[in-house]
Amino acid sequence: MSSLKNAHIKPEYTKKAKKIFQKAYKSENLDVKFGRKLSDDENNIRSYILSQSPILGRIPSIEEIKRSFFRLIDKNVDLILNKLHNLDVIHMNNNRTMIEAAYPFSGLITSHLIKFKNESYKDIYAMCAVDALGICFMLDCNISINSRCVHCNEEVKIEIENKEIKYLKPESVVIWFDMEYESCCSTSICKYTNFFSSLQHFTEWQKDTIKRKGYLLQVQEAFYLGKLFFEKRLKK
Repeated sequence: MSSLKNAHIKPEYTKKAKKIFQKAYKSENLDVKFGRKLSDDENNIRSYILSQSPILGRIPSIEEIKRSFFRLIDKNVDLILNKLHNLDVIHMNNNRTMIEAAYPFSGLITSHLIKFKNESYKDIYAMCAVDALGICFMLDCNISINSRCVHCNEEVKIEIENKEIKYLKPESVVIWFDMEYESCCSTSICKYTNFFSSLQHFTEWQKDTIKRKGYLLQVQEAFYLGKLFFEKRLKK
């Protein structure tokens, strides 16, 4: 399939994208994920995890967090991390020894690898297609997204500069945004929010998959949605 070079695709407002965000705002309690309704210590730890992840190329370990917040006793850090987990600001493994997700970043390998043009940052995985598209807004930086069509495994590559998509491969990419939130994004909607190389491949995938609630988005719509979800994640 053909690629689109020297593109100038900007985030595009649509009623559909705005509707998705408004629904997600309530169901996912985004006020908390933006740091509102958290104490100063809780929000500082939330912000530390998000800001350090691209520097490290991984989500910080719990021990690293405790060393950085040494003024808090370990028990209090554990309590804060558990609260953030319960609020789905982060997602930890079953025995609470590792942070597996700090949206938009994944502590595990996913289909969405982010490469930064900023030398201060290292490659890191995003949780889903929309998270990947939102990273440039959260960090105010240029990135490339290396992903795959979830149906045929064809390479999907997107280059973003100055918050515009400048390169898109294949040109026919569409994104499915899943809306079946079940208390944790990591184990519900993130698994299904993916890139498809074409509308045809999405249609074929949908026929072979259990029907789920969600929306099919054009790239510019998904780009706008990523902006809404992540532009203010690290802003005071």
